[in-house]
Amino acid sequence: MIKAYILTEMRPGDYNKAVKEMKKIENIKKISITAGDYDIIIRAEVGHIKDLLKITNKIHMIDGVNKTKTQVIEKELANSGLYKDISSKR
Repeated sequence: MIKAYILTEMRPGDYNKAVKEMKKIENIKKISITAGDYDIIIRAEVGHIKDLLKITNKIHMIDGVNKTKTQVIEKELANSGLYKDISSKR
């Protein structure tokens, strides 16, 4: 399983329509509206890297999306008092 964050820069305006379209894309697990350098951060989980490319291509087709930057997660840690490796199921 490949997990990634897709950092999305939007053109100014209403994001509701763009988020509605993003919700239709298979393998998108979370969509977060953020303040800072990126407007929307998407979490995706796919079986193959080519599927991640399909997701980013679909995101680029959504009206209002300026650009994206994809960050593949190499290792993920959970905070439950102590950090533990939760990606050991690879």
